[in-house]
Amino acid sequence: MRLYFRLVSALIKGVEPNDKEKKRNKIFYIVMSLIAAFGIMLPMTFFVGVIIYTATGALTQTGTQENGVEMFLHLIAAFSFIFGLNVFFSVFYFSGDIENLLPLPLKPYQIIASKFTAAMISESVMECLVIIAAIIGYILGGNMPLYSWLIAVIGTLTMPILPLIYCGILCMLVMYFTRFIKNKDTVNKITGIFTFLVIFGIIYLIAQSGFSSEKLIYALSKPDNGILKVMNIIFPTVPLLISSMGTGSILNILIYLAVNIIAIVLFMLIAQAIYFPGAAGVGQGMSQGRKSLNDIIGKMKQRRPTTSYLKKEFKILLRTPAYFTNCVMINFMIPIFVYLVYLINYQTNFLKSFIYGIHSGNEETVLIFMLGISAVSVLVTALNCIASSGITREGKHFSFMKYIPMDYTAQLNIKAAVSIIISGAGMLLSVIAACLFLNTGIKFTIFCCLLSLLSVTFATYLGIYMDSVNPKLIWDDELNALRGNYNIFFNMAIAIVTEAIICTGSYLLFKFTPAGSILIIIILFVALMLLTAISYLLCYRRATKNINIIEN
Repeated sequence: MRLYFRLVSALIKGVEPNDKEKKRNKIFYIVMSLIAAFGIMLPMTFFVGVIIYTATGALTQTGTQENGVEMFLHLIAAFSFIFGLNVFFSVFYFSGDIENLLPLPLKPYQIIASKFTAAMISESVMECLVIIAAIIGYILGGNMPLYSWLIAVIGTLTMPILPLIYCGILCMLVMYFTRFIKNKDTVNKITGIFTFLVIFGIIYLIAQSGFSSEKLIYALSKPDNGILKVMNIIFPTVPLLISSMGTGSILNILIYLAVNIIAIVLFMLIAQAIYFPGAAGVGQGMSQGRKSLNDIIGKMKQRRPTTSYLKKEFKILLRTPAYFTNCVMINFMIPIFVYLVYLINYQTNFLKSFIYGIHSGNEETVLIFMLGISAVSVLVTALNCIASSGITREGKHFSFMKYIPMDYTAQLNIKAAVSIIISGAGMLLSVIAACLFLNTGIKFTIFCCLLSLLSVTFATYLGIYMDSVNPKLIWDDELNALRGNYNIFFNMAIAIVTEAIICTGSYLLFKFTPAGSILIIIILFVALMLLTAISYLLCYRRATKNINIIEN
Protein backbone atom coordinates (compact mmCIF):
# COMPACT_ATOMS: atom_id res chain seq x y z
CA MET A 1 0.00 0.00 0.00
CA ARG A 2 2.90 2.33 0.71
CA LEU A 3 4.11 1.91 -2.88
CA TYR A 4 0.58 2.58 -4.15
CA PHE A 5 0.25 5.85 -2.23
CA ARG A 6 3.71 6.99 -3.31
CA LEU A 7 2.86 6.32 -6.96
CA VAL A 8 -0.45 8.17 -6.66
CA SER A 9 1.27 11.14 -5.03
CA ALA A 10 3.94 11.26 -7.74
CA LEU A 11 1.38 11.04 -10.55
CA ILE A 12 -0.77 13.82 -9.07
CA LYS A 13 2.27 16.06 -8.72
CA GLY A 14 3.01 15.43 -12.40
CA VAL A 15 -0.34 16.98 -13.36
CA GLU A 16 -0.46 19.76 -10.78
CA PRO A 17 1.64 22.92 -11.20
CA ASN A 18 5.13 22.29 -9.88
CA ASP A 19 6.86 24.26 -7.11
CA LYS A 20 8.67 26.41 -9.65
CA GLU A 21 5.40 27.43 -11.30
CA LYS A 22 3.67 28.07 -7.95
CA LYS A 23 6.51 30.25 -6.66
CA ARG A 24 6.18 32.67 -9.56
CA ASN A 25 3.26 34.37 -7.88
CA LYS A 26 1.84 32.82 -4.71
CA ILE A 27 -0.46 35.75 -3.97
CA PHE A 28 -1.91 35.55 -7.48
CA TYR A 29 -2.49 31.82 -7.03
CA ILE A 30 -4.35 32.30 -3.73
CA VAL A 31 -6.49 35.22 -4.94
CA MET A 32 -7.47 33.43 -8.14
CA SER A 33 -8.40 30.30 -6.20
CA LEU A 34 -10.77 32.33 -4.03
CA ILE A 35 -12.32 34.03 -7.06
CA ALA A 36 -12.77 30.64 -8.76
CA ALA A 37 -14.39 29.19 -5.64
CA PHE A 38 -16.85 32.04 -5.19
CA GLY A 39 -17.27 32.83 -8.89
CA ILE A 40 -17.80 29.33 -10.32
CA MET A 41 -17.90 26.51 -7.79
CA LEU A 42 -20.31 27.85 -5.20
CA PRO A 43 -22.81 29.44 -7.65
CA MET A 44 -22.88 26.31 -9.80
CA THR A 45 -23.36 23.92 -6.88
CA PHE A 46 -26.02 26.19 -5.38
CA PHE A 47 -27.88 26.26 -8.71
CA VAL A 48 -27.77 22.45 -8.99
CA GLY A 49 -28.95 22.05 -5.40
CA VAL A 50 -31.89 24.39 -5.95
CA ILE A 51 -32.97 22.53 -9.12
CA ILE A 52 -32.91 19.12 -7.42
CA TYR A 53 -34.61 20.52 -4.31
CA THR A 54 -37.44 21.96 -6.41
CA ALA A 55 -37.78 18.80 -8.52
CA THR A 56 -37.83 16.58 -5.44
CA GLY A 57 -40.55 18.66 -3.83
CA ALA A 58 -42.67 18.59 -6.99
CA LEU A 59 -42.27 14.83 -7.51
CA THR A 60 -43.04 14.00 -3.87
CA GLN A 61 -46.76 14.41 -4.65
CA THR A 62 -46.59 11.45 -7.06
CA GLY A 63 -44.37 9.31 -4.83
CA THR A 64 -41.46 9.45 -7.29
CA GLN A 65 -39.30 12.00 -5.49
CA GLU A 66 -36.15 9.97 -6.11
CA ASN A 67 -36.56 10.04 -9.92
CA GLY A 68 -35.26 13.59 -10.33
CA VAL A 69 -31.97 13.10 -8.49
CA GLU A 70 -31.50 9.65 -10.04
CA MET A 71 -31.84 11.04 -13.57
CA PHE A 72 -29.42 13.85 -12.76
CA LEU A 73 -26.78 11.50 -11.29
CA HIS A 74 -27.16 9.18 -14.29
CA LEU A 75 -26.48 12.12 -16.61
CA ILE A 76 -23.40 13.05 -14.57
CA ALA A 77 -22.16 9.46 -14.77
CA ALA A 78 -22.81 9.26 -18.53
CA PHE A 79 -20.96 12.49 -19.28
CA SER A 80 -18.16 11.43 -16.94
CA PHE A 81 -17.75 8.30 -19.06
CA ILE A 82 -17.94 10.11 -22.40
CA PHE A 83 -15.50 12.89 -21.57
CA GLY A 84 -13.26 10.62 -19.50
CA LEU A 85 -12.31 8.38 -22.42
CA ASN A 86 -9.79 10.81 -23.87
CA VAL A 87 -8.29 11.44 -20.43
CA PHE A 88 -7.84 7.76 -19.61
CA PHE A 89 -6.32 6.90 -22.97
CA SER A 90 -3.81 9.66 -22.34
CA VAL A 91 -3.12 8.75 -18.70
CA PHE A 92 -2.87 4.98 -19.22
CA TYR A 93 -0.91 4.88 -22.48
CA PHE A 94 0.39 8.22 -23.74
CA SER A 95 1.69 10.08 -20.68
CA GLY A 96 5.41 10.80 -20.43
CA ASP A 97 5.82 8.64 -17.31
CA ILE A 98 5.04 5.39 -19.18
CA GLU A 99 8.59 4.90 -20.38
CA ASN A 100 9.80 5.29 -16.78
CA LEU A 101 7.16 3.09 -15.13
CA LEU A 102 7.13 0.09 -17.48
CA PRO A 103 10.80 -0.95 -16.90
CA LEU A 104 10.31 -0.86 -13.09
CA PRO A 105 9.49 -4.08 -11.18
CA LEU A 106 5.83 -3.15 -10.97
CA LYS A 107 2.86 -5.34 -11.77
CA PRO A 108 0.32 -4.08 -14.30
CA TYR A 109 -2.46 -3.72 -11.73
CA GLN A 110 -0.19 -1.58 -9.52
CA ILE A 111 0.49 0.87 -12.34
CA ILE A 112 -3.15 0.97 -13.41
CA ALA A 113 -4.44 1.32 -9.83
CA SER A 114 -2.20 4.30 -9.12
CA LYS A 115 -2.90 5.95 -12.49
CA PHE A 116 -6.65 5.41 -12.12
CA THR A 117 -6.69 6.91 -8.62
CA ALA A 118 -4.60 9.91 -9.62
CA ALA A 119 -6.77 10.56 -12.68
CA MET A 120 -10.00 10.19 -10.67
CA ILE A 121 -8.80 12.64 -8.02
CA SER A 122 -7.71 15.17 -10.64
CA GLU A 123 -10.83 14.87 -12.79
CA SER A 124 -13.56 14.43 -10.18
CA VAL A 125 -13.19 17.52 -7.99
CA MET A 126 -15.92 19.50 -9.75
CA GLU A 127 -17.97 16.35 -10.30
CA CYS A 128 -17.98 15.58 -6.57
CA LEU A 129 -19.09 19.14 -5.80
CA VAL A 130 -22.00 18.79 -8.22
CA ILE A 131 -22.91 15.37 -6.80
CA ILE A 132 -22.94 16.58 -3.20
CA ALA A 133 -25.03 19.61 -4.23
CA ALA A 134 -27.59 17.34 -5.95
CA ILE A 135 -27.71 14.96 -2.98
CA ILE A 136 -28.13 17.81 -0.48
CA GLY A 137 -30.95 19.21 -2.60
CA TYR A 138 -32.58 15.78 -2.57
CA ILE A 139 -32.17 15.34 1.20
CA LEU A 140 -33.61 18.77 1.97
CA GLY A 141 -36.38 18.49 -0.62
CA GLY A 142 -37.47 15.08 0.63
CA ASN A 143 -37.01 15.82 4.35
CA MET A 144 -34.66 12.86 4.72
CA PRO A 145 -33.52 11.65 8.17
CA LEU A 146 -30.14 12.39 9.77
CA TYR A 147 -28.42 9.18 8.62
CA SER A 148 -28.90 10.31 5.00
CA TRP A 149 -26.11 12.84 5.48
CA LEU A 150 -23.58 10.12 6.34
CA ILE A 151 -24.64 8.08 3.31
CA ALA A 152 -24.35 11.25 1.20
CA VAL A 153 -20.69 11.60 2.18
CA ILE A 154 -20.00 7.99 1.17
CA GLY A 155 -21.83 8.46 -2.12
CA THR A 156 -20.03 11.67 -3.00
CA LEU A 157 -16.61 10.05 -2.61
CA THR A 158 -17.47 6.82 -4.44
CA MET A 159 -20.02 7.75 -7.12
CA PRO A 160 -17.40 8.60 -9.81
CA ILE A 161 -15.75 5.16 -9.50
CA LEU A 162 -18.05 3.04 -11.70
CA PRO A 163 -18.28 5.28 -14.82
CA LEU A 164 -14.51 5.85 -14.72
CA ILE A 165 -13.89 2.11 -14.39
CA TYR A 166 -16.00 1.68 -17.54
CA CYS A 167 -13.64 4.20 -19.20
CA GLY A 168 -10.55 2.34 -18.05
CA ILE A 169 -11.79 -1.09 -19.15
CA LEU A 170 -12.86 0.19 -22.57
CA CYS A 171 -9.47 1.90 -23.07
CA MET A 172 -7.54 -1.27 -22.22
CA LEU A 173 -9.74 -3.47 -24.43
CA VAL A 174 -9.38 -1.10 -27.39
CA MET A 175 -5.59 -0.93 -27.01
CA TYR A 176 -5.30 -4.70 -26.57
CA PHE A 177 -7.45 -5.80 -29.50
CA THR A 178 -6.44 -3.14 -32.04
CA ARG A 179 -3.12 -2.56 -33.69
CA PHE A 180 -3.78 0.66 -35.59
CA ILE A 181 -4.35 2.79 -32.47
CA LYS A 182 -0.80 3.21 -31.29
CA ASN A 183 -0.39 6.96 -31.01
CA LYS A 184 -2.22 9.67 -29.11
CA ASP A 185 -3.23 11.67 -32.18
CA THR A 186 -5.25 8.75 -33.56
CA VAL A 187 -6.89 8.18 -30.18
CA ASN A 188 -7.73 11.87 -29.77
CA LYS A 189 -9.32 11.94 -33.21
CA ILE A 190 -11.41 8.84 -32.54
CA THR A 191 -12.58 9.94 -29.09
CA GLY A 192 -13.33 13.44 -30.41
CA ILE A 193 -15.46 12.05 -33.24
CA PHE A 194 -17.16 9.64 -30.82
CA THR A 195 -18.03 12.46 -28.40
CA PHE A 196 -19.40 14.63 -31.19
CA LEU A 197 -21.50 11.78 -32.60
CA VAL A 198 -22.94 10.95 -29.17
CA ILE A 199 -23.93 14.58 -28.51
CA PHE A 200 -25.31 14.99 -32.04
CA GLY A 201 -27.23 11.70 -31.66
CA ILE A 202 -28.81 12.87 -28.40
CA ILE A 203 -29.88 16.14 -30.01
CA TYR A 204 -31.29 14.31 -33.03
CA LEU A 205 -33.32 11.94 -30.83
CA ILE A 206 -34.66 14.89 -28.83
CA ALA A 207 -35.66 16.64 -32.05
CA GLN A 208 -37.41 13.56 -33.41
CA SER A 209 -39.30 12.86 -30.19
CA GLY A 210 -40.68 16.39 -29.81
CA PHE A 211 -39.12 16.59 -26.36
CA SER A 212 -40.01 19.43 -24.00
CA SER A 213 -39.52 20.33 -20.35
CA GLU A 214 -43.18 19.51 -19.64
CA LYS A 215 -42.72 16.02 -21.07
CA LEU A 216 -39.60 15.56 -18.93
CA ILE A 217 -41.49 16.42 -15.73
CA TYR A 218 -44.32 14.10 -16.73
CA ALA A 219 -41.90 11.27 -17.52
CA LEU A 220 -40.12 11.65 -14.17
CA SER A 221 -43.44 11.50 -12.32
CA LYS A 222 -44.14 8.01 -13.71
CA PRO A 223 -43.05 5.15 -11.40
CA ASP A 224 -42.16 2.90 -14.35
CA ASN A 225 -39.88 5.30 -16.23
CA GLY A 226 -38.24 3.33 -19.05
CA ILE A 227 -35.15 5.50 -19.38
CA LEU A 228 -34.43 5.25 -15.66
CA LYS A 229 -34.78 1.46 -15.79
CA VAL A 230 -32.14 1.23 -18.51
CA MET A 231 -29.80 3.68 -16.76
CA ASN A 232 -30.22 1.80 -13.48
CA ILE A 233 -28.90 -1.31 -15.19
CA ILE A 234 -25.91 0.54 -16.68
CA PHE A 235 -25.08 2.42 -13.45
CA PRO A 236 -26.59 0.26 -10.66
CA THR A 237 -24.80 2.22 -7.93
CA VAL A 238 -27.08 5.25 -8.44
CA PRO A 239 -30.42 3.66 -7.42
CA LEU A 240 -28.73 1.76 -4.59
CA LEU A 241 -27.31 4.97 -3.14
CA ILE A 242 -30.56 6.92 -3.46
CA SER A 243 -32.56 4.05 -1.99
CA SER A 244 -30.16 3.83 0.97
CA MET A 245 -30.66 7.51 1.76
CA GLY A 246 -34.45 7.18 1.63
CA THR A 247 -34.87 3.95 3.59
CA GLY A 248 -31.72 3.80 5.68
CA SER A 249 -31.29 0.19 4.57
CA ILE A 250 -27.91 -1.14 5.69
CA LEU A 251 -28.29 -3.95 3.15
CA ASN A 252 -28.60 -1.47 0.26
CA ILE A 253 -25.52 0.51 1.28
CA LEU A 254 -23.54 -2.74 1.69
CA ILE A 255 -24.66 -3.85 -1.78
CA TYR A 256 -23.69 -0.40 -3.10
CA LEU A 257 -20.19 -0.74 -1.65
CA ALA A 258 -19.96 -4.37 -2.83
CA VAL A 259 -20.77 -3.38 -6.43
CA ASN A 260 -17.98 -0.80 -6.37
CA ILE A 261 -15.52 -3.30 -4.87
CA ILE A 262 -16.42 -5.98 -7.42
CA ALA A 263 -15.99 -3.45 -10.23
CA ILE A 264 -12.55 -2.47 -8.89
CA VAL A 265 -11.44 -6.11 -8.54
CA LEU A 266 -12.61 -6.92 -12.09
CA PHE A 267 -10.85 -3.81 -13.34
CA MET A 268 -7.57 -4.86 -11.69
CA LEU A 269 -7.84 -8.42 -13.08
CA ILE A 270 -8.35 -7.09 -16.61
CA ALA A 271 -5.42 -4.70 -16.15
CA GLN A 272 -3.17 -7.52 -14.94
CA ALA A 273 -4.07 -9.60 -18.01
CA ILE A 274 -4.00 -7.11 -20.90
CA TYR A 275 -2.37 -3.81 -19.88
CA PHE A 276 1.25 -4.64 -20.76
CA PRO A 277 0.41 -6.21 -24.18
CA GLY A 278 -1.74 -3.17 -25.02
CA ALA A 279 0.98 -0.75 -23.97
CA ALA A 280 3.62 -2.52 -26.07
CA GLY A 281 4.54 -0.53 -29.15
CA VAL A 282 2.62 2.58 -28.14
CA GLY A 283 3.97 5.62 -29.99
CA GLN A 284 5.42 3.64 -32.91
CA GLY A 285 2.96 5.18 -35.31
CA MET A 286 4.02 8.71 -34.43
CA SER A 287 6.95 8.72 -36.82
CA GLN A 288 4.91 7.75 -39.84
CA GLY A 289 4.63 10.37 -42.49
CA ARG A 290 7.62 12.37 -41.31
CA LYS A 291 9.61 14.05 -44.03
CA SER A 292 13.35 14.44 -44.23
CA LEU A 293 14.97 17.71 -43.27
CA ASN A 294 16.06 18.31 -46.88
CA ASP A 295 12.46 17.93 -48.11
CA ILE A 296 11.24 20.42 -45.53
CA ILE A 297 13.98 22.95 -46.29
CA GLY A 298 13.36 22.58 -50.02
CA LYS A 299 9.72 23.56 -49.62
CA MET A 300 10.35 26.49 -47.31
CA LYS A 301 9.23 29.90 -48.52
CA GLN A 302 10.03 33.32 -47.19
CA ARG A 303 7.04 35.01 -45.58
CA ARG A 304 6.37 38.02 -43.43
CA PRO A 305 7.02 37.29 -39.73
CA THR A 306 3.42 38.04 -38.74
CA THR A 307 2.06 35.73 -41.45
CA SER A 308 4.40 32.92 -40.43
CA TYR A 309 3.58 33.28 -36.75
CA LEU A 310 -0.16 33.39 -37.43
CA LYS A 311 0.11 30.29 -39.59
CA LYS A 312 2.08 28.54 -36.85
CA GLU A 313 -0.61 29.27 -34.26
CA PHE A 314 -3.41 28.05 -36.50
CA LYS A 315 -1.52 24.85 -37.39
CA ILE A 316 -0.93 24.02 -33.72
CA LEU A 317 -4.63 24.39 -32.91
CA LEU A 318 -6.00 22.69 -36.02
CA ARG A 319 -3.48 19.85 -36.39
CA THR A 320 -3.20 18.83 -32.73
CA PRO A 321 -6.27 16.67 -31.98
CA ALA A 322 -6.33 17.53 -28.26
CA TYR A 323 -6.35 21.26 -29.04
CA PHE A 324 -8.75 20.90 -31.96
CA THR A 325 -11.28 18.98 -29.86
CA ASN A 326 -11.08 21.08 -26.71
CA CYS A 327 -10.30 24.53 -28.14
CA VAL A 328 -11.69 24.73 -31.68
CA MET A 329 -14.56 22.30 -32.11
CA ILE A 330 -16.38 23.53 -29.01
CA ASN A 331 -16.97 26.93 -30.66
CA PHE A 332 -18.93 25.42 -33.51
CA MET A 333 -21.01 23.22 -31.23
CA ILE A 334 -22.57 26.26 -29.56
CA PRO A 335 -25.22 26.67 -32.33
CA ILE A 336 -26.13 23.01 -31.78
CA PHE A 337 -26.60 23.55 -28.05
CA VAL A 338 -28.66 26.69 -28.72
CA TYR A 339 -30.86 24.64 -31.02
CA LEU A 340 -31.16 21.99 -28.28
CA VAL A 341 -32.34 24.60 -25.78
CA TYR A 342 -34.90 25.77 -28.33
CA LEU A 343 -36.15 22.21 -28.89
CA ILE A 344 -36.63 21.65 -25.17
CA ASN A 345 -38.40 24.95 -24.54
CA TYR A 346 -40.10 25.85 -27.81
CA GLN A 347 -43.57 24.99 -26.49
CA THR A 348 -43.20 26.81 -23.19
CA ASN A 349 -44.94 30.11 -22.51
CA PHE A 350 -41.64 31.72 -21.53
CA LEU A 351 -40.03 31.20 -24.94
CA LYS A 352 -43.20 32.20 -26.78
CA SER A 353 -43.45 35.42 -24.77
CA PHE A 354 -39.74 36.09 -25.30
CA ILE A 355 -40.06 35.72 -29.08
CA TYR A 356 -43.14 37.92 -29.06
CA GLY A 357 -41.24 40.52 -27.01
CA ILE A 358 -38.41 40.62 -29.56
CA HIS A 359 -40.81 40.93 -32.49
CA SER A 360 -42.81 43.68 -30.78
CA GLY A 361 -39.71 45.60 -29.73
CA ASN A 362 -40.24 45.22 -25.98
CA GLU A 363 -37.35 47.10 -24.35
CA GLU A 364 -36.79 44.65 -21.50
CA THR A 365 -36.77 41.62 -23.79
CA VAL A 366 -34.37 43.29 -26.24
CA LEU A 367 -32.03 44.24 -23.39
CA ILE A 368 -32.05 40.68 -21.99
CA PHE A 369 -31.26 39.35 -25.47
CA MET A 370 -28.30 41.71 -25.84
CA LEU A 371 -27.00 40.93 -22.35
CA GLY A 372 -27.31 37.23 -23.12
CA ILE A 373 -25.23 37.62 -26.29
CA SER A 374 -22.49 39.41 -24.37
CA ALA A 375 -22.50 36.85 -21.54
CA VAL A 376 -22.40 33.82 -23.84
CA SER A 377 -19.64 35.38 -25.97
CA VAL A 378 -17.44 35.95 -22.92
CA LEU A 379 -18.20 32.52 -21.49
CA VAL A 380 -17.48 30.65 -24.73
CA THR A 381 -14.20 32.52 -25.28
CA ALA A 382 -13.09 31.70 -21.74
CA LEU A 383 -14.31 28.11 -22.04
CA ASN A 384 -12.46 27.27 -25.26
CA CYS A 385 -9.18 28.38 -23.56
CA ILE A 386 -7.49 29.36 -26.84
CA ALA A 387 -6.33 32.61 -25.25
CA SER A 388 -5.78 31.37 -21.69
CA SER A 389 -3.49 28.58 -22.93
CA GLY A 390 -1.73 30.61 -25.63
CA ILE A 391 1.60 30.75 -23.78
CA THR A 392 1.19 27.38 -22.06
CA ARG A 393 0.91 25.69 -25.47
CA GLU A 394 4.52 26.69 -26.18
CA GLY A 395 5.65 24.26 -23.46
CA LYS A 396 9.30 23.31 -23.74
CA HIS A 397 9.55 25.53 -26.82
CA PHE A 398 8.81 28.63 -24.77
CA SER A 399 12.32 29.94 -25.49
CA PHE A 400 11.14 30.29 -29.11
CA MET A 401 9.12 33.33 -27.99
CA LYS A 402 12.22 34.97 -26.56
CA TYR A 403 14.69 34.47 -29.36
CA ILE A 404 12.76 35.03 -32.59
CA PRO A 405 13.08 38.55 -34.11
CA MET A 406 9.58 39.63 -33.05
CA ASP A 407 8.71 41.62 -29.96
CA TYR A 408 6.40 40.16 -27.31
CA THR A 409 3.56 42.59 -28.04
CA ALA A 410 3.36 41.45 -31.66
CA GLN A 411 3.41 37.78 -30.62
CA LEU A 412 0.65 38.28 -28.06
CA ASN A 413 -1.45 40.23 -30.56
CA ILE A 414 -1.18 37.37 -33.04
CA LYS A 415 -2.20 34.85 -30.37
CA ALA A 416 -5.14 37.15 -29.57
CA ALA A 417 -6.07 37.40 -33.26
CA VAL A 418 -6.26 33.60 -33.53
CA SER A 419 -8.56 33.42 -30.51
CA ILE A 420 -10.76 36.25 -31.80
CA ILE A 421 -11.04 34.69 -35.27
CA ILE A 422 -11.97 31.19 -34.03
CA SER A 423 -14.13 32.25 -31.08
CA GLY A 424 -15.72 35.07 -33.08
CA ALA A 425 -16.56 32.77 -35.99
CA GLY A 426 -18.42 30.36 -33.72
CA MET A 427 -20.27 33.14 -31.93
CA LEU A 428 -21.19 34.97 -35.14
CA LEU A 429 -22.77 31.80 -36.49
CA SER A 430 -24.87 31.51 -33.34
CA VAL A 431 -25.82 35.19 -33.23
CA ILE A 432 -26.74 35.39 -36.90
CA ALA A 433 -28.76 32.17 -36.67
CA ALA A 434 -30.64 33.48 -33.62
CA CYS A 435 -31.31 36.85 -35.26
CA LEU A 436 -32.55 35.20 -38.44
CA PHE A 437 -34.87 32.97 -36.45
CA LEU A 438 -36.19 35.96 -34.49
CA ASN A 439 -36.39 38.07 -37.67
CA THR A 440 -34.72 41.03 -35.97
CA GLY A 441 -33.62 42.88 -39.11
CA ILE A 442 -30.20 43.62 -40.62
CA LYS A 443 -29.30 46.63 -38.45
CA PHE A 444 -30.11 44.88 -35.19
CA THR A 445 -28.22 41.76 -36.33
CA ILE A 446 -25.09 43.82 -37.14
CA PHE A 447 -25.39 45.52 -33.77
CA CYS A 448 -25.56 42.14 -32.02
CA CYS A 449 -22.55 40.87 -33.98
CA LEU A 450 -20.48 43.89 -32.97
CA LEU A 451 -21.45 43.38 -29.32
CA SER A 452 -20.44 39.71 -29.53
CA LEU A 453 -17.06 40.48 -31.14
CA LEU A 454 -16.34 43.16 -28.54
CA SER A 455 -17.10 40.69 -25.75
CA VAL A 456 -14.89 38.06 -27.40
CA THR A 457 -12.02 40.56 -27.69
CA PHE A 458 -12.27 41.49 -24.00
CA ALA A 459 -12.26 37.84 -22.89
CA THR A 460 -9.37 37.05 -25.26
CA TYR A 461 -6.93 39.67 -23.97
CA LEU A 462 -7.94 38.87 -20.40
CA GLY A 463 -7.13 35.19 -21.03
CA ILE A 464 -3.73 35.97 -22.55
CA TYR A 465 -2.80 38.17 -19.60
CA MET A 466 -3.89 35.47 -17.13
CA ASP A 467 -1.75 32.85 -18.88
CA SER A 468 1.27 35.16 -18.85
CA VAL A 469 1.21 35.46 -15.07
CA ASN A 470 1.80 31.79 -14.37
CA PRO A 471 1.90 29.60 -17.52
CA LYS A 472 2.26 25.84 -17.20
CA LEU A 473 5.28 25.16 -19.38
CA ILE A 474 6.22 21.70 -18.10
CA TRP A 475 3.92 19.11 -19.64
CA ASP A 476 4.42 15.91 -21.62
CA ASP A 477 1.05 15.72 -23.33
CA GLU A 478 -1.11 18.35 -25.04
CA LEU A 479 -4.17 17.27 -23.09
CA ASN A 480 -2.15 17.60 -19.89
CA ALA A 481 -1.29 21.18 -20.87
CA LEU A 482 -5.00 21.98 -20.71
CA ARG A 483 -5.94 19.77 -17.74
CA GLY A 484 -3.12 20.98 -15.51
CA ASN A 485 -3.36 24.66 -16.44
CA TYR A 486 -5.22 26.43 -13.63
CA ASN A 487 -5.05 29.70 -15.55
CA ILE A 488 -7.90 28.41 -17.71
CA PHE A 489 -10.10 27.90 -14.67
CA PHE A 490 -9.05 31.20 -13.10
CA ASN A 491 -9.72 33.07 -16.34
CA MET A 492 -13.20 31.56 -16.54
CA ALA A 493 -13.90 32.66 -12.97
CA ILE A 494 -12.82 36.28 -13.56
CA ALA A 495 -14.67 36.44 -16.89
CA ILE A 496 -17.87 35.06 -15.35
CA VAL A 497 -17.72 37.35 -12.30
CA THR A 498 -16.97 40.42 -14.45
CA GLU A 499 -19.73 39.66 -16.93
CA ALA A 500 -22.18 38.89 -14.13
CA ILE A 501 -21.49 42.30 -12.58
CA ILE A 502 -21.92 44.05 -15.95
CA CYS A 503 -25.13 42.24 -16.91
CA THR A 504 -26.70 42.48 -13.46
CA GLY A 505 -25.77 46.15 -13.17
CA SER A 506 -27.18 46.92 -16.61
CA TYR A 507 -30.46 45.18 -15.86
CA LEU A 508 -30.82 46.88 -12.46
CA LEU A 509 -30.19 50.27 -14.08
CA PHE A 510 -32.97 49.54 -16.52
CA LYS A 511 -35.41 48.38 -13.84
CA PHE A 512 -34.80 51.04 -11.20
CA THR A 513 -33.80 54.13 -13.17
CA PRO A 514 -35.54 56.16 -15.90
CA ALA A 515 -32.85 55.11 -18.40
CA GLY A 516 -34.25 53.30 -21.43
CA SER A 517 -32.89 50.17 -23.06
CA ILE A 518 -31.01 52.11 -25.76
CA LEU A 519 -29.08 54.12 -23.17
CA ILE A 520 -28.34 50.95 -21.17
CA ILE A 521 -27.06 49.18 -24.28
CA ILE A 522 -24.83 52.17 -25.06
CA ILE A 523 -23.49 52.00 -21.48
CA LEU A 524 -22.91 48.27 -21.99
CA PHE A 525 -20.87 48.97 -25.13
CA VAL A 526 -18.82 51.63 -23.35
CA ALA A 527 -18.18 49.31 -20.38
CA LEU A 528 -17.01 46.51 -22.67
CA MET A 529 -14.76 48.88 -24.61
CA LEU A 530 -13.19 50.06 -21.34
CA LEU A 531 -12.68 46.49 -20.18
CA THR A 532 -11.16 45.58 -23.55
CA ALA A 533 -8.80 48.56 -23.33
CA ILE A 534 -7.80 47.57 -19.79
CA SER A 535 -7.17 43.94 -20.72
CA TYR A 536 -5.14 45.05 -23.77
CA LEU A 537 -3.03 47.41 -21.64
CA LEU A 538 -2.43 44.57 -19.18
CA CYS A 539 -1.09 42.48 -22.07
CA TYR A 540 0.93 45.37 -23.49
CA ARG A 541 2.55 46.40 -20.21
CA ARG A 542 2.36 43.51 -17.77
CA ALA A 543 2.18 40.36 -19.89
CA THR A 544 5.28 41.30 -21.86
CA LYS A 545 7.17 41.81 -18.59
CA ASN A 546 5.87 38.52 -17.24
CA ILE A 547 7.16 36.66 -20.30
CA ASN A 548 10.55 38.33 -19.97
CA ILE A 549 11.09 37.15 -16.38
CA ILE A 550 9.84 33.60 -16.87
CA GLU A 551 12.54 30.96 -17.11
CA ASN A 552 11.69 27.89 -19.11
